[in-house]
Amino acid sequence: MRRPARGAGAALTRLTVTVAAGDAEVAAAEASALLGCGFREGTGPAGAAVLDFWVPPPAADPARLRAALAAIGVAAEVTAADEDPAWMDAMLRFHRPVEIAGRLRIRPPWEPPVAGLHDVVIDPGMAFGTAQHATTRGCLELLCALPPGGPLLDAGCGSGILAIAARRLGFDPVTALDHDPLSVRATIDNARVNGVALTVARRTIGVDRLPDAPLVMANLTGTVLRMLAAALAGGPAPTRLIASGMRPDEVPSVAAAMAPLGLAESRRIQAEGWATVLLERG
Repeated sequence: MRRPARGAGAALTRLTVTVAAGDAEVAAAEASALLGCGFREGTGPAGAAVLDFWVPPPAADPARLRAALAAIGVAAEVTAADEDPAWMDAMLRFHRPVEIAGRLRIRPPWEPPVAGLHDVVIDPGMAFGTAQHATTRGCLELLCALPPGGPLLDAGCGSGILAIAARRLGFDPVTALDHDPLSVRATIDNARVNGVALTVARRTIGVDRLPDAPLVMANLTGTVLRMLAAALAGGPAPTRLIASGMRPDEVPSVAAAMAPLGLAESRRIQAEGWATVLLERG
């Protein structure tokens, strides 16, 4: 096994963010954007979400991160601790290759490819998605079940994992959009590493016009998915839409928002308390 380029022994500080479970997703997104790195999620006392970020010591400012989260309405406990070199071993254990539907293999750069599977390489230090989360796996599983070919829009691309996987599966052209400049940068970099061509741009759902595509993928939140439905109403409706980032009890409201587009739920995957749905035109 080849270790990451950062190497064991790198001087890092672990920032630990503890928030209510319901605030975990928005806290993770805000902290990742501020710190420019990915994270490890665990569960603390009384079901609280515990998010660990490994950052260079100059970036380890608990007060700044706590204030940034408070500004978006998230109450958080933030602590900093010097990390010993074992942090890399922990990351190596957590970020394992993920195989999807016998077709895709999502792996960190220190793991080798496997013959016969479409290879997607994602650096977990870059931010926002390495297929460890159930919502990402659900999107990829539903994508693998669709006939390949034709344009695809990844709305809220994060690390670009869904867009890159779509290109590997034969969808073309693929457009990847995100409001966060760090996500746009990570997607461009990951596309380059994987040798795939994507159109990547910074766009905000609900503000900017989105490009038309017969297939849309969106791993967001229930609130943003409902905003996406309104945004898509301004142009030709997609034929299919894969939506994730929802809790199961949010699916009905998202499906209702998509109904005016002629889209209705045709398949659902539920795992680890999350729901991913395929909506199709009748």
